[in-house]
Amino acid sequence: MPEGLLASAAARRRGRALFLERCAICHGTRADGHGMRSEGIEPAPRDFTNPDWRAATSPRRVFFAIRQGVAGTAMPAWTTLTEEQTWDLAAYVLSVGRK
Repeated sequence: MPEGLLASAAARRRGRALFLERCAICHGTRADGHGMRSEGIEPAPRDFTNPDWRAATSPRRVFFAIRQGVAGTAMPAWTTLTEEQTWDLAAYVLSVGRK
């Protein structure tokens, strides 16, 4: 993971813009798993505001979930994103819901 990325406000802003464009339809604009397309998806889209999820994951796991998708879920592989965009998204989702 690029040094200092999680603490970068610029990376989180870029990640949020990407999230709203590509992810919010399932994960919701608040990143709480309640997007317009979330109904009926099993398992439900990830709630990134959940502190238990945040404590149990790592930036690397988030990066690879975005790049490779998540088997057994509706989460697709976002192979069209650059590595930098993927890290920006990871920085954003890891920051959601923090006090």
